[in-house]
Amino acid sequence: MVKYTSCEVEEITLVKEVTVSASAGANTVNVFQLEGTVRVTEQVAEITEVTTLTNCTAVYATLYDGTNTVNLTADGATLSGLPVGTVFTKDKDVTETYSVLDASQCRVNEVVDDKKIGKPFTITQKNGANTYIRLHFTTTDDPISFKILLKFKYVPIDGGSLTWLV
Repeated sequence: MVKYTSCEVEEITLVKEVTVSASAGANTVNVFQLEGTVRVTEQVAEITEVTTLTNCTAVYATLYDGTNTVNLTADGATLSGLPVGTVFTKDKDVTETYSVLDASQCRVNEVVDDKKIGKPFTITQKNGANTYIRLHFTTTDDPISFKILLKFKYVPIDGGSLTWLV
């Protein structure tokens, strides 16, 4: 007789402040390296410091394996001129942009059944290739410079992991 036991894998939370610094134009920052498979349950960022953030558009996230790029959010969120305390989060599917809660006014972003903070999703590394979660943005600021506090929660599947790169 085989005896089975229930084994639940705990959710892992990664929190890190990241300095975003780049020249004018389209920019990409590798934020995490993915190994194996994980289920991301929450993805939130907060602007914590602004040096130059006059123009920051076309903000979105992708999964990249050195050859292929798969969107995690749609291109199009705008952070231009937004103050410290502004939050942006993935709470929709890959065809839609980040939700941005501009801290210059009080805001509400209601979580409903089909719109959950983090909009959980599962991602898998390409076999034999370094695979990354990337943040993309476009700016005319030269240079652009601001800090964001990134918070990711994920559940490893069969030993999968996310590792900070920035």
